Amino acid sequence: MLDYWKTCLPHLSDADLANLAFDTERRIGSHIAGGNPIDEYVQRQQALLEVIQDELLRR
Repeated sequence: MLDYWKTCLPHLSDADLANLAFDTERRIGSHIAGGNPIDEYVQRQQALLEVIQDELLRR
């Protein structure tokens, strides 16, 4: 799944990329705050956030 994101992220605008990062952070936070988080889900979202941050740094 991360390979998909790695190919798509360069095509997003800066604003869309920032919104995706914000959304990913909110997903992590709300999932953890809901109690009894699924570690695999949180790890996938964190990995996605890292890919987004790498793209932002690349730009």
